[in-house]
Amino acid sequence: MIASLSYGARLTAEGSAAPDLFFRWSTVITTLALEGLILVLALLVARGLSPREAFALRAPRSWRESGGIAGAALAAIYVVSLAEEVALGGATREQAVPQYWDPTRIDAFVANALAVAVVVPIVEEALFRGLGFRLLAPFGDRIAVLGTALPFALAHGAVTDLPWVFVTGLGLGYLRARTASLYPPILLHGVVNGVALVASAALAASG
Repeated sequence: MIASLSYGARLTAEGSAAPDLFFRWSTVITTLALEGLILVLALLVARGLSPREAFALRAPRSWRESGGIAGAALAAIYVVSLAEEVALGGATREQAVPQYWDPTRIDAFVANALAVAVVVPIVEEALFRGLGFRLLAPFGDRIAVLGTALPFALAHGAVTDLPWVFVTGLGLGYLRARTASLYPPILLHGVVNGVALVASAALAASG
């Protein structure tokens, strides 16, 4: 599922994303500009703190454990998303990726895919599971997980999709708490975003 603060600015008056959103160079530029601004603000807030401690820039306690937790989180994310798809239908999904394919603009699509699956996860995880988690950690891991998951969901402008975006935030936060590292949440976030975009384009191309 593609989720970024920059996408809300590109919604139409009807509330649905333009079909060719991820085949536009303007989407790449806007996404990078917005994510860059968010990262600068996060760095400013973290002034005086060790970057390693502020953003949990350390190897996880166990990559094997990280993989198991990430797999369980990914399963929960997809179960909730599927439940919403069945209950609400694709037409009402706010965070859905438009099924669209334009082989003449593959360069812009690749650039968008890299932005969505690499840049966005790095910046959003640095903000929420990095700095945000670090600031809430003194109150306990449970508060840190919940306290970063809700703002994460609300930042995406989710209403009908709030449950599954919230569950995504919970999974990312739990992964951060158990591994004490930002790297596994970044990778999981990238998988969620990247799979959604590529799968949507593949379905459109095959149709």
